[in-house]
Amino acid sequence: MSGRWIVGGLAGAMLIGATPPLEAQLPRLLGPLPEEGLRVAPFFDGWYENPDGTISLSFGFSNLNKESVEILLGPDNFIVPKEYDGRQPTSFPVVVPPPPGGRGGAPGAGATAGGAATAGATASAGAAGGTGGSTAAAGGGGAAGGGGGGGNANLNRRDRERGVFTVRVPASYKGDVVWTLRYQGQTWSVPGRTRSTAYQLSWPMAMGSVPPLLRFQPNGPAGRGPVGIQGPPLQARVGAPRPLTIWLTDDAVHEKEPIPVKREVVPSMNVTWYKHSGPAGPVVFSPPREPVADPEGKAITTATFKEPGEYVIRVRGDSFGNIDSSAADQCCWTNAYWDVVVTR
Repeated sequence: MSGRWIVGGLAGAMLIGATPPLEAQLPRLLGPLPEEGLRVAPFFDGWYENPDGTISLSFGFSNLNKESVEILLGPDNFIVPKEYDGRQPTSFPVVVPPPPGGRGGAPGAGATAGGAATAGATASAGAAGGTGGSTAAAGGGGAAGGGGGGGNANLNRRDRERGVFTVRVPASYKGDVVWTLRYQGQTWSVPGRTRSTAYQLSWPMAMGSVPPLLRFQPNGPAGRGPVGIQGPPLQARVGAPRPLTIWLTDDAVHEKEPIPVKREVVPSMNVTWYKHSGPAGPVVFSPPREPVADPEGKAITTATFKEPGEYVIRVRGDSFGNIDSSAADQCCWTNAYWDVVVTR
Protein backbone atom coordinates (compact mmCIF):
# COMPACT_ATOMS: atom_id res chain seq x y z
CA MET A 1 0.00 0.00 0.00
CA SER A 2 1.47 3.34 -1.00
CA GLY A 3 0.92 6.42 1.10
CA ARG A 4 1.33 10.17 0.90
CA TRP A 5 0.92 12.91 3.48
CA ILE A 6 0.10 16.51 2.66
CA VAL A 7 0.24 18.89 5.60
CA GLY A 8 -1.10 22.42 5.72
CA GLY A 9 -1.97 24.49 8.80
CA LEU A 10 -2.69 23.02 12.19
CA ALA A 11 -5.53 20.65 11.38
CA GLY A 12 -5.66 17.54 9.29
CA ALA A 13 -8.01 14.99 7.81
CA MET A 14 -7.11 11.61 6.36
CA LEU A 15 -8.77 9.83 3.45
CA ILE A 16 -8.65 6.04 3.46
CA GLY A 17 -9.56 3.92 0.45
CA ALA A 18 -12.02 6.12 -1.45
CA THR A 19 -14.04 3.81 -3.67
CA PRO A 20 -16.12 6.03 -6.03
CA PRO A 21 -14.51 6.93 -9.40
CA LEU A 22 -12.16 9.88 -9.10
CA GLU A 23 -14.13 11.96 -11.60
CA ALA A 24 -17.31 11.51 -9.55
CA GLN A 25 -15.88 12.65 -6.23
CA LEU A 26 -13.21 15.26 -6.90
CA PRO A 27 -14.22 18.29 -8.99
CA ARG A 28 -11.63 20.66 -10.38
CA LEU A 29 -10.62 23.21 -7.74
CA LEU A 30 -11.96 26.20 -9.72
CA GLY A 31 -15.02 24.43 -11.06
CA PRO A 32 -18.52 24.28 -9.54
CA LEU A 33 -19.11 21.65 -6.90
CA PRO A 34 -21.62 18.85 -7.55
CA GLU A 35 -24.94 19.04 -5.74
CA GLU A 36 -24.33 16.03 -3.49
CA GLY A 37 -22.12 13.03 -2.76
CA LEU A 38 -19.13 15.12 -1.65
CA ARG A 39 -17.00 14.46 1.37
CA VAL A 40 -17.83 15.13 4.99
CA ALA A 41 -14.50 15.11 6.82
CA PRO A 42 -13.38 15.52 10.44
CA PHE A 43 -10.69 18.05 11.38
CA PHE A 44 -8.42 18.36 14.39
CA ASP A 45 -8.06 22.02 15.37
CA GLY A 46 -5.52 21.73 18.16
CA TRP A 47 -5.38 21.31 21.94
CA TYR A 48 -5.84 23.35 25.09
CA GLU A 49 -4.30 22.82 28.51
CA ASN A 50 -6.96 22.91 31.24
CA PRO A 51 -6.39 24.44 34.71
CA ASP A 52 -6.32 20.96 36.28
CA GLY A 53 -3.52 19.83 33.95
CA THR A 54 -5.68 17.73 31.64
CA ILE A 55 -5.72 18.33 27.88
CA SER A 56 -8.74 19.14 25.72
CA LEU A 57 -8.51 18.12 22.06
CA SER A 58 -10.64 20.36 19.83
CA PHE A 59 -12.35 18.96 16.71
CA GLY A 60 -14.39 20.39 13.84
CA PHE A 61 -15.56 19.27 10.41
CA SER A 62 -16.03 20.23 6.78
CA ASN A 63 -19.12 19.45 4.70
CA LEU A 64 -18.73 20.21 0.99
CA ASN A 65 -22.30 19.20 0.12
CA LYS A 66 -25.02 21.70 -0.68
CA GLU A 67 -27.28 20.40 2.07
CA SER A 68 -26.80 19.35 5.68
CA VAL A 69 -25.74 15.74 6.17
CA GLU A 70 -26.68 13.34 8.98
CA ILE A 71 -24.22 10.60 9.99
CA LEU A 72 -25.46 8.67 13.02
CA LEU A 73 -23.14 7.35 15.71
CA GLY A 74 -21.89 3.87 14.93
CA PRO A 75 -19.73 2.31 12.20
CA ASP A 76 -19.93 5.48 10.06
CA ASN A 77 -19.19 7.96 12.87
CA PHE A 78 -16.97 6.86 15.74
CA ILE A 79 -13.99 7.78 17.91
CA VAL A 80 -11.26 5.51 19.22
CA PRO A 81 -10.34 4.79 21.96
CA LYS A 82 -13.97 3.87 22.57
CA GLU A 83 -14.06 5.60 25.97
CA TYR A 84 -14.07 8.94 24.14
CA ASP A 85 -16.76 7.98 21.62
CA GLY A 86 -20.18 9.66 21.68
CA ARG A 87 -19.54 13.37 22.12
CA GLN A 88 -19.05 14.05 18.40
CA PRO A 89 -21.83 15.53 16.24
CA THR A 90 -24.16 13.56 14.00
CA SER A 91 -25.47 16.65 12.19
CA PHE A 92 -23.15 18.38 9.69
CA PRO A 93 -24.58 21.65 8.36
CA VAL A 94 -23.24 23.71 5.48
CA VAL A 95 -21.50 26.96 6.35
CA VAL A 96 -23.59 29.95 5.30
CA PRO A 97 -22.47 33.53 4.65
CA PRO A 98 -21.98 35.94 7.57
CA PRO A 99 -24.35 38.88 7.92
CA PRO A 100 -23.32 42.11 6.17
CA GLY A 101 -20.27 43.57 7.88
CA GLY A 102 -19.71 40.47 10.00
CA ARG A 103 -16.40 38.63 10.25
CA GLY A 104 -17.66 35.18 11.12
CA GLY A 105 -19.97 32.86 9.21
CA ALA A 106 -23.11 31.40 10.66
CA PRO A 107 -23.29 28.61 11.29
CA GLY A 108 -19.65 27.69 11.21
CA ALA A 109 -17.48 30.75 10.74
CA GLY A 110 -13.92 30.48 9.67
CA ALA A 111 -11.33 30.78 6.98
CA THR A 112 -11.77 28.85 3.78
CA ALA A 113 -10.17 25.48 4.36
CA GLY A 114 -10.98 24.13 0.92
CA GLY A 115 -7.55 24.88 -0.54
CA ALA A 116 -5.52 22.72 1.81
CA ALA A 117 -8.20 20.12 2.41
CA THR A 118 -9.03 19.66 -1.25
CA ALA A 119 -5.35 19.39 -2.15
CA GLY A 120 -4.92 16.56 0.30
CA ALA A 121 -8.02 14.78 -0.94
CA THR A 122 -6.91 15.06 -4.54
CA ALA A 123 -3.51 13.57 -3.84
CA SER A 124 -4.78 10.68 -1.78
CA ALA A 125 -7.75 9.76 -3.94
CA GLY A 126 -5.61 9.94 -7.05
CA ALA A 127 -3.18 7.50 -5.50
CA ALA A 128 -6.03 5.34 -4.27
CA GLY A 129 -7.45 5.17 -7.74
CA GLY A 130 -4.13 3.79 -8.94
CA THR A 131 -3.20 1.58 -6.00
CA GLY A 132 -6.49 0.89 -4.26
CA GLY A 133 -5.69 2.20 -0.84
CA SER A 134 -3.26 5.01 -0.23
CA THR A 135 -3.58 7.28 2.78
CA ALA A 136 -3.13 11.05 2.81
CA ALA A 137 -3.58 13.86 5.30
CA ALA A 138 -5.25 17.03 4.17
CA GLY A 139 -4.25 20.15 6.03
CA GLY A 140 -6.83 22.40 7.57
CA GLY A 141 -5.17 25.76 7.22
CA GLY A 142 -6.52 27.33 4.08
CA ALA A 143 -6.76 30.99 3.21
CA ALA A 144 -6.96 33.44 6.06
CA GLY A 145 -10.18 35.32 6.57
CA GLY A 146 -13.33 35.34 8.62
CA GLY A 147 -15.83 33.22 6.81
CA GLY A 148 -15.94 34.94 3.46
CA GLY A 149 -18.73 37.25 2.45
CA GLY A 150 -21.03 37.28 -0.52
CA GLY A 151 -23.46 34.71 -1.79
CA ASN A 152 -21.13 32.34 -3.64
CA ALA A 153 -22.47 28.94 -2.58
CA ASN A 154 -19.38 27.07 -3.77
CA LEU A 155 -17.07 29.25 -1.69
CA ASN A 156 -19.23 28.88 1.40
CA ARG A 157 -19.44 25.12 0.99
CA ARG A 158 -15.65 24.99 1.22
CA ASP A 159 -15.67 26.70 4.62
CA ARG A 160 -15.60 24.53 7.70
CA GLU A 161 -16.72 24.35 11.32
CA ARG A 162 -14.10 24.74 14.04
CA GLY A 163 -14.20 23.75 17.68
CA VAL A 164 -17.52 21.90 17.58
CA PHE A 165 -16.61 19.62 20.51
CA THR A 166 -13.65 18.62 22.64
CA VAL A 167 -12.29 15.40 24.10
CA ARG A 168 -10.51 15.62 27.46
CA VAL A 169 -7.51 13.35 28.08
CA PRO A 170 -5.04 13.07 31.00
CA ALA A 171 -1.90 15.21 30.88
CA SER A 172 0.16 12.04 30.53
CA TYR A 173 -1.81 10.76 27.52
CA LYS A 174 0.57 9.75 24.71
CA GLY A 175 -1.64 8.16 22.08
CA ASP A 176 -3.96 9.59 19.44
CA VAL A 177 -7.71 10.13 19.70
CA VAL A 178 -8.97 9.32 16.21
CA TRP A 179 -12.33 10.47 14.80
CA THR A 180 -13.60 8.65 11.70
CA LEU A 181 -16.46 9.58 9.35
CA ARG A 182 -17.76 7.47 6.47
CA TYR A 183 -20.05 9.00 3.87
CA GLN A 184 -20.85 8.19 0.23
CA GLY A 185 -18.14 5.53 0.03
CA GLN A 186 -15.39 7.76 1.43
CA THR A 187 -13.71 7.21 4.78
CA TRP A 188 -11.98 10.11 6.49
CA SER A 189 -10.13 9.88 9.80
CA VAL A 190 -8.20 12.49 11.77
CA PRO A 191 -5.89 11.93 14.78
CA GLY A 192 -6.06 14.33 17.71
CA ARG A 193 -2.67 14.54 19.39
CA THR A 194 -0.79 16.65 21.93
CA ARG A 195 2.81 15.75 21.17
CA SER A 196 3.59 18.97 19.30
CA THR A 197 3.40 22.53 20.60
CA ALA A 198 2.53 23.55 17.03
CA TYR A 199 -0.98 22.22 17.74
CA GLN A 200 -1.33 24.13 21.03
CA LEU A 201 -4.08 26.79 21.08
CA SER A 202 -4.34 29.75 23.44
CA TRP A 203 -5.87 33.16 23.97
CA PRO A 204 -6.09 36.18 24.46
CA MET A 205 -5.64 37.34 20.89
CA ALA A 206 -3.53 40.21 19.57
CA MET A 207 -5.57 43.05 21.02
CA GLY A 208 -7.05 41.21 23.98
CA SER A 209 -10.02 39.20 22.72
CA VAL A 210 -10.98 36.07 24.65
CA PRO A 211 -13.93 33.69 24.29
CA PRO A 212 -17.02 35.22 25.93
CA LEU A 213 -18.44 33.86 29.17
CA LEU A 214 -21.64 31.85 28.67
CA ARG A 215 -24.19 31.03 31.37
CA PHE A 216 -27.57 29.33 31.67
CA GLN A 217 -28.62 31.69 34.47
CA PRO A 218 -27.71 35.37 34.96
CA ASN A 219 -25.51 34.61 37.98
CA GLY A 220 -24.87 30.93 37.37
CA PRO A 221 -21.63 29.09 36.58
CA ALA A 222 -19.94 30.21 33.36
CA GLY A 223 -18.17 28.33 30.59
CA ARG A 224 -15.51 29.69 28.29
CA GLY A 225 -13.99 28.39 25.05
CA PRO A 226 -14.69 25.30 22.93
CA VAL A 227 -14.76 23.08 26.03
CA GLY A 228 -17.82 25.08 26.97
CA ILE A 229 -20.42 24.28 29.58
CA GLN A 230 -23.05 21.56 29.97
CA GLY A 231 -26.59 22.63 30.72
CA PRO A 232 -29.27 20.85 32.73
CA PRO A 233 -31.18 18.03 30.99
CA LEU A 234 -34.32 19.19 29.20
CA GLN A 235 -37.53 17.67 27.89
CA ALA A 236 -39.58 18.65 24.86
CA ARG A 237 -42.44 17.39 22.71
CA VAL A 238 -42.53 16.86 18.96
CA GLY A 239 -43.84 19.96 17.20
CA ALA A 240 -43.96 22.11 20.36
CA PRO A 241 -41.44 24.99 20.38
CA ARG A 242 -39.04 24.60 23.33
CA PRO A 243 -37.61 27.92 24.67
CA LEU A 244 -33.84 28.06 25.21
CA THR A 245 -32.05 30.97 26.89
CA ILE A 246 -28.42 31.87 27.57
CA TRP A 247 -26.55 34.85 28.99
CA LEU A 248 -23.36 36.05 27.31
CA THR A 249 -20.60 38.37 28.57
CA ASP A 250 -17.60 39.77 26.70
CA ASP A 251 -15.18 40.50 29.54
CA ALA A 252 -12.09 41.02 27.35
CA VAL A 253 -9.83 43.99 28.09
CA HIS A 254 -8.97 45.40 24.68
CA GLU A 255 -5.96 47.46 23.76
CA LYS A 256 -6.45 50.58 21.67
CA GLU A 257 -6.16 50.02 17.94
CA PRO A 258 -2.66 51.24 16.98
CA ILE A 259 -3.94 52.30 13.54
CA PRO A 260 -7.66 53.09 13.26
CA VAL A 261 -9.32 50.80 10.75
CA LYS A 262 -12.28 52.15 8.83
CA ARG A 263 -14.91 49.41 8.97
CA GLU A 264 -18.62 48.95 9.40
CA VAL A 265 -19.71 48.88 13.03
CA VAL A 266 -21.06 45.43 13.88
CA PRO A 267 -22.09 43.78 17.14
CA SER A 268 -19.06 42.29 18.86
CA MET A 269 -20.94 39.12 19.87
CA ASN A 270 -23.29 36.72 18.11
CA VAL A 271 -25.19 33.61 19.20
CA THR A 272 -25.79 30.65 16.85
CA TRP A 273 -27.91 27.57 17.61
CA TYR A 274 -27.23 24.07 16.26
CA LYS A 275 -28.57 20.56 16.31
CA HIS A 276 -25.43 18.75 17.50
CA SER A 277 -26.66 15.16 17.53
CA GLY A 278 -29.80 13.07 17.60
CA PRO A 279 -32.27 11.36 15.24
CA ALA A 280 -32.08 12.21 11.55
CA GLY A 281 -35.02 14.63 11.70
CA PRO A 282 -34.28 18.38 11.65
CA VAL A 283 -34.46 20.81 14.54
CA VAL A 284 -35.81 24.25 13.66
CA PHE A 285 -34.49 27.22 15.65
CA SER A 286 -36.30 30.55 15.72
CA PRO A 287 -34.20 32.58 15.41
CA PRO A 288 -31.20 30.44 14.39
CA ARG A 289 -28.77 33.31 14.97
CA GLU A 290 -28.87 36.71 16.63
CA PRO A 291 -26.45 39.49 17.55
CA VAL A 292 -25.75 40.64 21.10
CA ALA A 293 -25.22 44.40 20.90
CA ASP A 294 -23.91 45.05 24.41
CA PRO A 295 -20.89 43.54 26.23
CA GLU A 296 -23.40 41.66 28.37
CA GLY A 297 -26.72 40.35 27.13
CA LYS A 298 -29.25 37.57 26.76
CA ALA A 299 -30.18 35.40 23.76
CA ILE A 300 -33.43 33.47 23.40
CA THR A 301 -34.59 31.00 20.77
CA THR A 302 -37.13 28.21 20.44
CA ALA A 303 -36.23 24.73 19.21
CA THR A 304 -38.89 22.69 17.39
CA PHE A 305 -38.22 18.97 16.97
CA LYS A 306 -39.69 16.90 14.13
CA GLU A 307 -38.91 13.44 15.55
CA PRO A 308 -38.86 11.94 19.06
CA GLY A 309 -35.58 10.76 20.56
CA GLU A 310 -32.50 11.89 22.45
CA TYR A 311 -30.80 15.03 21.16
CA VAL A 312 -27.88 17.28 22.00
CA ILE A 313 -28.33 20.97 21.23
CA ARG A 314 -25.26 23.19 20.92
CA VAL A 315 -25.18 26.96 21.13
CA ARG A 316 -22.13 28.97 20.19
CA GLY A 317 -21.53 32.44 21.56
CA ASP A 318 -18.74 34.27 19.68
CA SER A 319 -17.01 37.64 19.74
CA PHE A 320 -16.11 37.65 16.04
CA GLY A 321 -17.18 41.28 15.74
CA ASN A 322 -13.92 42.34 17.40
CA ILE A 323 -11.18 43.22 14.94
CA ASP A 324 -8.69 40.67 16.29
CA SER A 325 -11.15 37.77 16.58
CA SER A 326 -12.42 35.15 14.16
CA ALA A 327 -12.79 31.40 13.92
CA ALA A 328 -9.85 31.45 11.50
CA ASP A 329 -7.68 32.53 14.45
CA GLN A 330 -9.08 29.65 16.58
CA CYS A 331 -10.56 32.40 18.74
CA CYS A 332 -13.01 33.45 20.17
CA TRP A 333 -16.14 31.41 20.87
CA THR A 334 -17.75 29.43 23.66
CA ASN A 335 -19.90 26.31 23.33
CA ALA A 336 -22.79 25.21 25.50
CA TYR A 337 -24.70 21.94 25.27
CA TRP A 338 -28.09 20.64 26.38
CA ASP A 339 -29.24 17.01 26.42
CA VAL A 340 -32.88 17.02 25.33
CA VAL A 341 -35.31 14.08 25.47
CA VAL A 342 -38.13 14.60 22.94
CA THR A 343 -41.38 12.65 23.20
CA ARG A 344 -44.62 12.63 21.24
